[in-house]
Amino acid sequence: MKFLRAITTAGPSMARTIIRHRGLLISITRVELAKKYAGSMLGLAWVLLQPALLLSAYLFIYMVVFPYRDPNFSRLSFVLYVFCGLVPYLGFMEALTAGGLSIRQNIHLVKNVMLPIELVPVRSVLVGMTTQIVSMCIVLVLVAVAGLLTPHVLWLPLIFALQVIQLIGLTWILASLTVALPDITYFVNLFVFLLMFVSPIGFRPEMLEPRFRAVVYLNPVYYMIQPYRDSMLNGQAPSLEVAAIFTLLSLGIFAVGAAFFMAFKGVLVDYE
Repeated sequence: MKFLRAITTAGPSMARTIIRHRGLLISITRVELAKKYAGSMLGLAWVLLQPALLLSAYLFIYMVVFPYRDPNFSRLSFVLYVFCGLVPYLGFMEALTAGGLSIRQNIHLVKNVMLPIELVPVRSVLVGMTTQIVSMCIVLVLVAVAGLLTPHVLWLPLIFALQVIQLIGLTWILASLTVALPDITYFVNLFVFLLMFVSPIGFRPEMLEPRFRAVVYLNPVYYMIQPYRDSMLNGQAPSLEVAAIFTLLSLGIFAVGAAFFMAFKGVLVDYE
């Protein structure tokens, strides 16, 4: 009961902290982005070049090297199907792996009164999601070229916001645990990598035998990427069932992550 009360109060409290310090959060995110590409000749141009080159490689593989043949897809539409699942997953992966280490790498900020320590994982999520935003823009251009763009792309800001909320909750949990147990980072990196292969990114759930489809529908990643596919590629609003599960997962994980971090925050000073 005590933890349930903590969940109901921690979520709104941490949300207010983020909103109250939104200007500071935007500033430190910009600084972190600049630091990420500092020393490179092209600098922030890599924000565009990195996803562009990655998606170009996948485009070449699926359209030239291993062309996929399916009566339900043309070559380009299948590539776009993969992209609409791959892009949010890569954003998920980047934000989670960077956010998990964020407190440990910035433990000196625990006593900083100007920058609340709970904003450090949030900053890592926002930096990781920057690449996803650029990648989504590239995919939308390809979708438009294929003649599949519809007004349902207006759902994207809401879908993206729910993904960010979910990631913030997850990184609060992982960032706290990693301070005490650094080895968790290696398990998380391996798990996220393996999860990609059992998530419906490069295949459709209908391609699996019915007895194996439960693996897809029990996978939280499915409920993250399917709304992107519906709004960007399928020309429809996200299905009510999938959207409801995704929303509940995002808000629930955010609340649990907030409660977990607030409980752990009091002992962070012991690791400084």
